[in-house]
Amino acid sequence: MTLLKRTRKEAPIQDVEDQLPALLPRYKYLPTPDLTSPKKQDPEEYEWNQPFAVHKRIYRQLNHEKGESLMNHFARVVVDLESGGMHPKQYLLNIAESLTEMAYRGTSHLRHKLGSLTWGPAVQFAKTMAQTTFASLQVGTLLLVDQVSAESFVYGDTLGVGSDELGNFVLCRRHTGEFEDERKATDLPDVELVVKDDAFWLRLLLFTDMGFAESYMLGEFECDDLTSFFQMFILNREQLNNGTTWFSGFFSHVAGLARLANTMENARLNIIRHYDISNDMFAAFLSPDMMYSCPIWKHSINSDTKQEESPRHAQMRKIKYFIEAAKIKPTDHVLEIGTGWGTMAIEAVRRTGCRVTTITLSREQKNFAEKRIRAAGFSDKIAVCLLDYRMLPYQKVTYDKIISCEMIEAVGEKFLATFFSRIDKLLKKDGGIAVFQCITMPEGRHKGYSRREDFINHYIFPGGYLPSVTQLINHITTESNGTLIVEKIKNIGPHYVKTLRLWREAFMDKFDSKIMPALMEEHPNMTEKDIEVFQRKWEYYFAYSEAGFLTKTLGDVIITVGREGALELMEGIPL
Repeated sequence: MTLLKRTRKEAPIQDVEDQLPALLPRYKYLPTPDLTSPKKQDPEEYEWNQPFAVHKRIYRQLNHEKGESLMNHFARVVVDLESGGMHPKQYLLNIAESLTEMAYRGTSHLRHKLGSLTWGPAVQFAKTMAQTTFASLQVGTLLLVDQVSAESFVYGDTLGVGSDELGNFVLCRRHTGEFEDERKATDLPDVELVVKDDAFWLRLLLFTDMGFAESYMLGEFECDDLTSFFQMFILNREQLNNGTTWFSGFFSHVAGLARLANTMENARLNIIRHYDISNDMFAAFLSPDMMYSCPIWKHSINSDTKQEESPRHAQMRKIKYFIEAAKIKPTDHVLEIGTGWGTMAIEAVRRTGCRVTTITLSREQKNFAEKRIRAAGFSDKIAVCLLDYRMLPYQKVTYDKIISCEMIEAVGEKFLATFFSRIDKLLKKDGGIAVFQCITMPEGRHKGYSRREDFINHYIFPGGYLPSVTQLINHITTESNGTLIVEKIKNIGPHYVKTLRLWREAFMDKFDSKIMPALMEEHPNMTEKDIEVFQRKWEYYFAYSEAGFLTKTLGDVIITVGREGALELMEGIPL
């Protein structure tokens, strides 16, 4: 249901397709330059009316043959439209065809250019399409305030909305928990979204989820609870048609081609682009253990107290689980793939006295981990290597135990088989045990996810890939010729919800005092706007991920595997 606080004096749109010709622009244009002549004419000499101004800017920046043919093609589209002989759907198809010519020259560049286009008819069309989509919401309540047009709309369950003394809509927060700060996964989302710039509507129409993300990063709208917005989107996924359009689909297809090329060089770039931002930045929002992965929280049902458990305690519980699952002993030589900041290796040695070789692709992490290892007094027990797992010399050394905590996501779909093949070669044949932690995508959504680019693997983890549990198990079995047997799978995904919320709160709280100074020291040329976009990007990332785990759209599993003769896995079992 949709309620309007104020409406313009216009007839209600009964059918978007019927109204489309009235929404599409009709404008005059001047002839395009003769770009085939030996002496090319400068487009600056011509007057360009909207929306050709944006194409002129694209031409100036791209300056290649595809850009030239694009302008000519758009001119032909306008001629056909002016003649009245083209159906609106064909008009949109022609636009998509024109955009395809440029997509291979830079998907992100094109997305930013078109997203900044705010001419009236296009905005109205995009807004109408968005309103039609929002009107299908059934679960939760969305209060949408358009500051540009001074309108307010309510979508979904109207029981979640009341009025203030001025008659404006306000959200009436619903809560099912016994305590005010208690949160339940079954709570219905109530969200207020305030649109501050008309560019929001166009980004949302053309690029759906990626457009929404970029619009937030650029400050074109505000949302009082991003996590709840994503939760609402997921809960209404069937009504919203998964939030995809054929417009956004072709952009995702183009960008997805680059994700296949996760060579050793790309793997290094992918890791560094995320982790090597700054150790200081991560230290500002992580707990003192510097574990950047899902912990295991104490279950509240089994707790007799409401005392808040610290993130450090939850991370130590996860590390303890790893050590016990792998049955690490003082005589073991353990390989850790993905050092992080050294906590897992340090705790394994502290608790068992084992020897650890740990590998990373991040030079900053290596230096930071080695400093912590020296401080702990374990330099003789732990070796940190700046090395790709594919370069480990398995012909000379095998390991008693192998552990890896949320590193598999950086491997990429194409190299999953290679990863587990190398694990099989590196793990000793007689009694070896391996434990992996990995964020996963549900089976039913995995195929669609694999074909498109989302916010996280574009802006946060370039080259990242979330496998399904079945995919992991199949690779483990196939690449080891059946000699690695799955002992246990533990899903700790729900434990990520609280973790991500605490990280987000700490990030925002420490941004001005800790994160921004570290950012400016590393990137002194960043402008005030750049810093704002950076902050909003990370805020979006935390909320986006939190909603994924809150709705069980994402999982996080710890898989324990062992060789056929791994009798240590029988310890503690009555015989």
